[in-house]
Amino acid sequence: MNKLWAPAILLSLLSISTTSFGQAQTPPSPSGAPPAQTQPGQPAQAQPVQQQAATPDQEAEPPATPEPPASPRFELFGGYSYIGGDPFSVGHRANLHGWEGTIDINFLRWLRVVADFGGNYGTVHMPISSPTPFPPCTPLCPGTLDTFPVSTHLFTYNFGADLPYRRWNKVTPYGQALFGRAHVSGTANGIGEPRGTREYDSKFSMLFGLGFDYDISPGFAWRLQADYLQTKFFSHTEDNYRVSTGIVWRITRRKKKRTLVTP
Repeated sequence: MNKLWAPAILLSLLSISTTSFGQAQTPPSPSGAPPAQTQPGQPAQAQPVQQQAATPDQEAEPPATPEPPASPRFELFGGYSYIGGDPFSVGHRANLHGWEGTIDINFLRWLRVVADFGGNYGTVHMPISSPTPFPPCTPLCPGTLDTFPVSTHLFTYNFGADLPYRRWNKVTPYGQALFGRAHVSGTANGIGEPRGTREYDSKFSMLFGLGFDYDISPGFAWRLQADYLQTKFFSHTEDNYRVSTGIVWRITRRKKKRTLVTP
Protein backbone atom coordinates (compact mmCIF):
# COMPACT_ATOMS: atom_id res chain seq x y z
CA MET A 1 0.00 0.00 0.00
CA ASN A 2 2.88 2.40 0.73
CA LYS A 3 4.09 1.93 -2.82
CA LEU A 4 0.69 3.07 -4.23
CA TRP A 5 0.57 6.40 -2.34
CA ALA A 6 3.55 7.90 -4.13
CA PRO A 7 2.17 7.63 -7.69
CA ALA A 8 -1.21 9.06 -6.55
CA ILE A 9 0.39 12.12 -4.98
CA LEU A 10 2.47 12.70 -8.14
CA LEU A 11 -0.59 12.58 -10.43
CA SER A 12 -2.44 15.12 -8.25
CA LEU A 13 0.42 17.60 -8.44
CA LEU A 14 0.56 17.31 -12.26
CA SER A 15 -3.19 18.01 -12.68
CA ILE A 16 -3.04 21.14 -10.46
CA SER A 17 -0.09 22.60 -12.40
CA THR A 18 -1.81 21.97 -15.79
CA THR A 19 -4.97 23.83 -14.74
CA SER A 20 -3.02 26.85 -13.47
CA PHE A 21 -1.03 27.04 -16.72
CA GLY A 22 -4.24 27.08 -18.89
CA GLN A 23 -5.77 29.94 -16.92
CA ALA A 24 -2.63 32.01 -17.24
CA GLN A 25 -2.68 31.67 -21.10
CA THR A 26 -6.30 33.02 -21.51
CA PRO A 27 -6.22 36.83 -22.35
CA PRO A 28 -8.53 39.12 -20.38
CA SER A 29 -11.54 40.68 -22.18
CA PRO A 30 -11.34 44.41 -23.12
CA SER A 31 -14.09 45.35 -20.71
CA GLY A 32 -12.56 43.52 -17.82
CA ALA A 33 -15.30 40.85 -17.73
CA PRO A 34 -14.19 37.21 -17.37
CA PRO A 35 -14.02 35.22 -20.58
CA ALA A 36 -17.14 33.41 -21.52
CA GLN A 37 -17.14 29.75 -20.68
CA THR A 38 -18.15 27.42 -23.43
CA GLN A 39 -19.48 23.99 -22.87
CA PRO A 40 -18.04 21.11 -24.75
CA GLY A 41 -19.86 20.58 -28.07
CA GLN A 42 -21.29 24.14 -28.30
CA PRO A 43 -19.95 26.78 -30.80
CA ALA A 44 -18.27 29.82 -29.36
CA GLN A 45 -20.40 32.99 -29.37
CA ALA A 46 -19.05 35.92 -31.39
CA GLN A 47 -18.17 38.97 -29.40
CA PRO A 48 -20.06 42.21 -30.37
CA VAL A 49 -18.01 44.59 -32.45
CA GLN A 50 -17.89 48.11 -31.08
CA GLN A 51 -18.62 50.87 -33.73
CA GLN A 52 -16.34 53.81 -33.83
CA ALA A 53 -17.94 57.22 -33.27
CA ALA A 54 -18.21 59.40 -36.37
CA THR A 55 -15.67 62.16 -36.52
CA PRO A 56 -16.70 65.73 -37.47
CA ASP A 57 -15.16 65.24 -40.92
CA GLN A 58 -17.35 62.19 -41.51
CA GLU A 59 -20.62 63.93 -40.60
CA ALA A 60 -23.13 64.14 -43.47
CA GLU A 61 -23.41 67.54 -45.10
CA PRO A 62 -26.85 69.19 -44.91
CA PRO A 63 -28.90 69.12 -48.15
CA ALA A 64 -28.56 72.16 -50.37
CA THR A 65 -31.38 74.71 -50.20
CA PRO A 66 -33.58 74.49 -53.34
CA GLU A 67 -33.37 77.41 -55.72
CA PRO A 68 -36.41 79.74 -55.53
CA PRO A 69 -38.38 80.10 -58.78
CA ALA A 70 -37.08 82.95 -60.89
CA SER A 71 -39.53 85.80 -61.46
CA PRO A 72 -39.99 87.04 -65.04
CA ARG A 73 -38.26 90.29 -65.92
CA PHE A 74 -40.53 91.18 -68.85
CA GLU A 75 -43.94 89.89 -69.90
CA LEU A 76 -45.28 90.52 -73.40
CA PHE A 77 -48.99 90.01 -74.01
CA GLY A 78 -50.89 89.93 -77.28
CA GLY A 79 -54.39 88.80 -78.09
CA TYR A 80 -58.00 89.43 -78.96
CA SER A 81 -59.96 92.36 -77.50
CA TYR A 82 -63.67 93.18 -77.41
CA ILE A 83 -65.12 96.55 -76.38
CA GLY A 84 -68.76 97.21 -75.68
CA GLY A 85 -68.63 100.95 -76.17
CA ASP A 86 -70.60 104.06 -76.94
CA PRO A 87 -67.93 106.37 -78.39
CA PHE A 88 -70.39 108.92 -79.82
CA SER A 89 -72.79 108.91 -76.82
CA VAL A 90 -75.78 107.74 -78.86
CA GLY A 91 -77.39 105.84 -76.00
CA HIS A 92 -76.59 102.24 -77.01
CA ARG A 93 -73.39 100.23 -77.18
CA ALA A 94 -71.65 99.08 -80.31
CA ASN A 95 -69.65 95.86 -80.69
CA LEU A 96 -66.03 96.73 -81.42
CA HIS A 97 -63.61 93.86 -82.07
CA GLY A 98 -59.86 94.15 -82.28
CA TRP A 99 -56.57 93.51 -80.54
CA GLU A 100 -54.63 94.39 -77.40
CA GLY A 101 -50.91 94.31 -76.62
CA THR A 102 -49.09 95.07 -73.37
CA ILE A 103 -45.53 95.30 -72.09
CA ASP A 104 -45.15 94.42 -68.42
CA ILE A 105 -41.94 95.20 -66.50
CA ASN A 106 -41.59 93.46 -63.14
CA PHE A 107 -39.90 95.84 -60.72
CA LEU A 108 -40.89 93.77 -57.69
CA ARG A 109 -42.49 90.40 -57.21
CA TRP A 110 -45.79 92.14 -56.45
CA LEU A 111 -45.49 95.20 -58.74
CA ARG A 112 -45.52 95.52 -62.53
CA VAL A 113 -45.33 98.65 -64.65
CA VAL A 114 -47.64 98.27 -67.66
CA ALA A 115 -47.85 99.88 -71.09
CA ASP A 116 -51.16 98.97 -72.78
CA PHE A 117 -52.07 99.51 -76.46
CA GLY A 118 -55.28 98.52 -78.22
CA GLY A 119 -57.29 98.97 -81.39
CA ASN A 120 -60.96 98.09 -81.91
CA TYR A 121 -63.17 98.39 -84.97
CA GLY A 122 -66.86 98.16 -85.74
CA THR A 123 -70.00 99.96 -86.89
CA VAL A 124 -71.97 102.45 -84.81
CA HIS A 125 -75.56 103.17 -85.84
CA MET A 126 -76.12 106.89 -85.36
CA PRO A 127 -79.72 108.12 -84.93
CA ILE A 128 -80.92 110.52 -87.61
CA SER A 129 -82.78 112.61 -85.04
CA SER A 130 -79.53 113.47 -83.18
CA PRO A 131 -76.54 112.80 -85.43
CA THR A 132 -74.05 114.93 -83.46
CA PRO A 133 -71.10 115.13 -83.98
CA PHE A 134 -72.08 114.39 -87.61
CA PRO A 135 -74.04 117.00 -89.59
CA PRO A 136 -77.81 116.63 -89.95
CA CYS A 137 -78.79 114.45 -92.86
CA THR A 138 -82.57 114.78 -92.83
CA PRO A 139 -82.74 116.11 -96.41
CA LEU A 140 -80.39 113.36 -97.65
CA CYS A 141 -81.29 110.26 -95.62
CA PRO A 142 -84.18 108.06 -96.73
CA GLY A 143 -87.29 108.59 -94.67
CA THR A 144 -87.61 104.87 -93.95
CA LEU A 145 -84.39 104.74 -91.88
CA ASP A 146 -83.97 105.83 -88.28
CA THR A 147 -80.16 105.43 -88.15
CA PHE A 148 -77.18 105.59 -90.47
CA PRO A 149 -73.99 103.48 -90.15
CA VAL A 150 -70.68 104.97 -89.05
CA SER A 151 -67.48 102.96 -89.56
CA THR A 152 -65.65 103.43 -86.25
CA HIS A 153 -62.02 102.97 -85.17
CA LEU A 154 -61.11 103.26 -81.48
CA PHE A 155 -57.48 103.32 -80.30
CA THR A 156 -56.23 103.39 -76.70
CA TYR A 157 -52.79 103.78 -75.17
CA ASN A 158 -52.58 103.74 -71.39
CA PHE A 159 -49.83 103.43 -68.80
CA GLY A 160 -49.85 102.48 -65.14
CA ALA A 161 -49.25 99.56 -62.83
CA ASP A 162 -50.78 96.29 -61.72
CA LEU A 163 -50.36 94.17 -58.61
CA PRO A 164 -49.89 90.43 -59.26
CA TYR A 165 -50.58 87.91 -56.49
CA ARG A 166 -47.83 85.29 -56.91
CA ARG A 167 -48.77 82.75 -54.25
CA TRP A 168 -50.25 79.95 -56.35
CA ASN A 169 -48.48 77.48 -58.60
CA LYS A 170 -50.47 77.81 -61.81
CA VAL A 171 -52.67 80.90 -61.51
CA THR A 172 -51.52 84.51 -60.98
CA PRO A 173 -54.42 86.95 -60.44
CA TYR A 174 -53.85 90.69 -60.61
CA GLY A 175 -55.56 94.06 -60.52
CA GLN A 176 -54.52 97.11 -62.54
CA ALA A 177 -55.06 100.85 -62.92
CA LEU A 178 -53.99 102.58 -66.15
CA PHE A 179 -54.30 106.14 -67.45
CA GLY A 180 -53.69 107.64 -70.87
CA ARG A 181 -55.55 108.73 -73.98
CA ALA A 182 -58.03 107.31 -76.44
CA HIS A 183 -58.63 108.28 -80.07
CA VAL A 184 -61.85 107.66 -82.00
CA SER A 185 -62.62 108.26 -85.66
CA GLY A 186 -65.88 107.64 -87.52
CA THR A 187 -66.73 107.82 -91.18
CA ALA A 188 -70.33 108.08 -92.39
CA ASN A 189 -70.52 107.34 -96.11
CA GLY A 190 -73.26 108.66 -98.35
CA ILE A 191 -74.50 111.47 -96.12
CA GLY A 192 -73.74 115.19 -96.09
CA GLU A 193 -71.03 114.83 -98.76
CA PRO A 194 -70.64 112.35 -101.61
CA ARG A 195 -67.24 111.25 -100.29
CA GLY A 196 -68.55 110.83 -96.74
CA THR A 197 -68.08 112.71 -93.52
CA ARG A 198 -65.34 111.89 -91.04
CA GLU A 199 -65.29 112.97 -87.40
CA TYR A 200 -62.57 112.23 -84.82
CA ASP A 201 -61.51 113.18 -81.31
CA SER A 202 -58.73 112.40 -78.79
CA LYS A 203 -59.32 112.67 -75.07
CA PHE A 204 -58.24 111.38 -71.68
CA SER A 205 -59.03 107.74 -70.84
CA MET A 206 -58.55 105.40 -67.92
CA LEU A 207 -58.72 101.66 -67.33
CA PHE A 208 -59.47 99.71 -64.15
CA GLY A 209 -59.45 95.96 -64.41
CA LEU A 210 -58.92 92.49 -63.05
CA GLY A 211 -57.43 89.44 -64.67
CA PHE A 212 -55.38 86.32 -64.22
CA ASP A 213 -52.58 84.42 -65.96
CA TYR A 214 -52.69 80.62 -66.19
CA ASP A 215 -49.29 78.97 -66.65
CA ILE A 216 -48.97 76.81 -69.77
CA SER A 217 -45.20 76.31 -69.52
CA PRO A 218 -42.30 78.06 -67.74
CA GLY A 219 -42.15 80.64 -70.56
CA PHE A 220 -45.80 81.06 -71.57
CA ALA A 221 -49.17 81.71 -69.94
CA TRP A 222 -52.75 82.26 -71.02
CA ARG A 223 -54.40 85.53 -69.90
CA LEU A 224 -58.01 86.53 -69.37
CA GLN A 225 -58.77 90.14 -68.44
CA ALA A 226 -61.81 92.39 -67.95
CA ASP A 227 -61.60 96.22 -67.73
CA TYR A 228 -63.76 99.25 -67.18
CA LEU A 229 -62.83 101.84 -69.83
CA GLN A 230 -63.85 105.47 -69.48
CA THR A 231 -63.49 107.99 -72.32
CA LYS A 232 -64.52 111.62 -72.77
CA PHE A 233 -65.15 112.07 -76.51
CA PHE A 234 -66.99 115.09 -77.90
CA SER A 235 -67.50 116.72 -74.46
CA HIS A 236 -69.28 113.64 -73.07
CA THR A 237 -68.28 110.87 -70.67
CA GLU A 238 -68.59 107.33 -72.04
CA ASP A 239 -68.60 104.28 -69.77
CA ASN A 240 -67.37 101.27 -71.71
CA TYR A 241 -66.14 97.80 -70.87
CA ARG A 242 -63.40 95.69 -72.45
CA VAL A 243 -62.66 91.96 -72.36
CA SER A 244 -59.42 90.54 -73.74
CA THR A 245 -57.62 87.21 -73.89
CA GLY A 246 -54.40 85.92 -75.38
CA ILE A 247 -50.89 84.58 -74.78
CA VAL A 248 -48.24 85.96 -72.41
CA TRP A 249 -44.58 85.44 -73.23
CA ARG A 250 -42.35 85.63 -70.15
CA ILE A 251 -38.70 86.64 -70.34
CA THR A 252 -37.03 85.41 -67.14
CA ARG A 253 -33.82 86.76 -65.63
CA ARG A 254 -31.11 84.19 -65.18
CA LYS A 255 -29.85 83.64 -61.64
CA LYS A 256 -26.36 82.47 -60.78
CA LYS A 257 -26.12 78.99 -59.34
CA ARG A 258 -25.43 78.83 -55.65
CA THR A 259 -22.26 77.04 -54.52
CA LEU A 260 -21.88 75.54 -51.05
CA VAL A 261 -18.68 76.80 -49.43
CA THR A 262 -17.26 74.58 -46.67
CA PRO A 263 -14.64 75.81 -44.20
